[in-house]
Amino acid sequence: MPKDSKESNWRCGAVGLLWACVAASATAAPVNIYVGHGQMPFAGGTEQAPGLFGELSEQLCARLQLECLFRSVPWRRVQHEAAADPSGLVLNLGRFPEREDKFIWLVDVLSTRYCVASLGRPFDTLADALASGPVAVMSGTPRAQELRAQLREGQQIVEVADPEQGAELLNSGRVVAWYEIELRARYLWRRLGYSQTLTMGRPIGQLDSYIAGNTQLNGGQALQQRMADAFVEMQRDGSWRRILVEYLGEEDAVRLLR
Repeated sequence: MPKDSKESNWRCGAVGLLWACVAASATAAPVNIYVGHGQMPFAGGTEQAPGLFGELSEQLCARLQLECLFRSVPWRRVQHEAAADPSGLVLNLGRFPEREDKFIWLVDVLSTRYCVASLGRPFDTLADALASGPVAVMSGTPRAQELRAQLREGQQIVEVADPEQGAELLNSGRVVAWYEIELRARYLWRRLGYSQTLTMGRPIGQLDSYIAGNTQLNGGQALQQRMADAFVEMQRDGSWRRILVEYLGEEDAVRLLR
């Protein structure tokens, strides 16, 4: 069933793996927003669990009077789908040199730290974690590439298709460590209700995570400015803080807003 947002002229509804948010007065061509499966708390790929990037995008589309079609696809296809679609946007994309010219970087949403999670003693380096036993990591990510670059004979990496699998492997003792975005690791550990204490090593890396767009996006530069202005307004009126608290809790929300 469609849902009403806080904007009275805004309607959202889902059909299969696609959900749409349409402003009554929208006149521009629809924007296709590609969302990877299982990327919570950042993006969930469903209307019921949009994640903080999904909710942010819904709000931005409402404020800018855009017709937005959210398309849920496997994470490994997200970048390809958005790059092949002149009307495509992609959520929760880390910005680094290899990707710089492949997208328009529309909104710098938040900074994400990468850490090694474990049970017991912390691992402050990838080499230390790999030397201690198998390490889980999300397949197809820069983190997986980093681990492979440090892999030595006799060491093991376990690549997973969904971040939740990494948490399950660590909790069950099948791996000794899990290389993941710190906010995601802590979120999943809480949501899955694990009783063991999750230990986080020192940050190994940090990336700014964006809403990005196809380089051929019609009016891309203008949309970049409009989205940035709308995001500033959401920070000013407390809308962004509410979303952060909902998904990350008060402590992490306060840290990100400093």
